[in-house]
Amino acid sequence: MQAAKRLDPRPAPISAVVSSAKTPFVIELRLRGKALSAAQQATLKAAADRVAALIVSRFQPVKLDLPANSCDKGLPALREQLDHFVVFVTVKDLGDEIYGDSSPCELHDKTYLPIYGTVDLNSRGLDDLAQPELLDTMIHELLHALGVGTLWTADERVSLSGDSDDKTLVRKVGKQWYYTGARALAAYRALGGSAQGILLDPDQGHWSGNVVCSEILSGSAGDVTDRVNPVSPLTLGALEDLGYSVNTKLADRYALPKGRCPLD
Repeated sequence: MQAAKRLDPRPAPISAVVSSAKTPFVIELRLRGKALSAAQQATLKAAADRVAALIVSRFQPVKLDLPANSCDKGLPALREQLDHFVVFVTVKDLGDEIYGDSSPCELHDKTYLPIYGTVDLNSRGLDDLAQPELLDTMIHELLHALGVGTLWTADERVSLSGDSDDKTLVRKVGKQWYYTGARALAAYRALGGSAQGILLDPDQGHWSGNVVCSEILSGSAGDVTDRVNPVSPLTLGALEDLGYSVNTKLADRYALPKGRCPLD
């Protein structure tokens, strides 16, 4: 669900939706671009609640002094202390191929976890998405904003102060890419997987649909309509591999497909 971004010519008005404060990790959505309906905003909040509940580690507060357009063209200046994870959600035209696009922005020093991120939702067809499809899309994109599939190689892991680490969670074998992070790989093997790693889509940011089928971070997840795809132990493990502490009890029921992937 990654795509080249079309850039807004000027900052858009912002409103905020905040996930439940009952969880240690809080996600604040700052909404920009085309106005969303009350029902759509409620669905985005439900996605933020779902993802925030997965994480039990606390956000490290950080004071930012960043000019406008620091992470993406059209974003406002960030001159404030962030006490929780902020995601700028922009509704704009992304063409005909995708529902959304997302990215982590600045990373914390030492932990290399994202300080804030962006999610773009495609204005084309957004109003036609059923509630489960929008919820599925937003959970998927929030996970990307948190680093799943987007902070898996060392060259992506540069902190706010310019430091970098050498953590790499993927490996190329022949012409194929595999995820090799210890926690997700252990979860994969516990589910019956036996390969040297979890096969990825060619973009290196999604589980291969041929291997995991319709999991929330599968490249084939968008092929399944009218449902929210499961957040499996694989994706919980990928969050742990990045450095988050997670509530493993909140993984959805999930089994690796046997034979041909059932996408219906």
